[in-house]
Amino acid sequence: MLNTAVAVALMLATGSTPAPSPPAAVTLAAASASLAGRPQCVAFTWLPNEKGSPRGGISVPVRINGRDLPLQLDTGANVTSLYGGFPITAGWAAKGSETFRARTFELAGTTLDRAQVYLNPDMEEDATLRGTLGLPALMGRIAVIDYPEQRFCLFAEPDLPAPIQQARYVRAMLRNAKFHVPIRTGAFTSDTIVFDTGSSEMPLHVDLAAWKRITGRAATAGAPATIQGTAWGKPFTLAGAPAATPVMVGELPLGTISVFTNPDAPESFADWPVPTDGVLGNAALWDGIVILDLTARMRFGVIR
Repeated sequence: MLNTAVAVALMLATGSTPAPSPPAAVTLAAASASLAGRPQCVAFTWLPNEKGSPRGGISVPVRINGRDLPLQLDTGANVTSLYGGFPITAGWAAKGSETFRARTFELAGTTLDRAQVYLNPDMEEDATLRGTLGLPALMGRIAVIDYPEQRFCLFAEPDLPAPIQQARYVRAMLRNAKFHVPIRTGAFTSDTIVFDTGSSEMPLHVDLAAWKRITGRAATAGAPATIQGTAWGKPFTLAGAPAATPVMVGELPLGTISVFTNPDAPESFADWPVPTDGVLGNAALWDGIVILDLTARMRFGVIR
């Protein structure tokens, strides 16, 4: 065994330097503790769906024009919208308007300047859900979702806690106001999977051809899982089965998760206006913390 002096002499003689040690992986407990009490964090509420599932969506408190309104966090939505006729009766928007500029818009300790809000009169409003919080409201910041502690945080880059900075990150892309992450499993690879908190219960949802490749099944008949629900007022039934091999987001392992498809719309993602192979929902990640770095870095991080 070389002693330290000899090892240093050899490095000087060869011009080599030791490779830096990789940073220690941060624990979920340490990362979660670093978020406790932060003014940039708010508690979120799980929204049950109409089928009784307790995790049908995420509700976060937003303050618009001095009013506290619960909105569904939907990173797959490209706008923030309010349901029903409330914006008109409140005097925020003129009758027949499609949008209005909020005088004040506060979210997780952050104030957005004159945020644009859309009207969605066709969606029913109630006290537990007044609208949708879309991805554009988070742009330029770092969003953190602590699923076990039911916390949502929105940080400016310099304020991000050190344990969250130590998360494992992969490259992400922003296309047409959609946040895309890279997925691979077996022979299937894609960099056009949308991270969509609005697709809460679906770990991974893809078109039928991709579903067959990922699950190794020839047809959806006899699939061991189903999800029934509605999306923007339209009912759907999805067939699900475990992936044949573990699923990865870049180099981040998700494990052998369930993958779903809609047999009645086998090419629904192929019809999107921007290349998209599917969506990744909360269910694949709700045992940990997810970070959406929506600054110029455009990264996706996971702590489990």
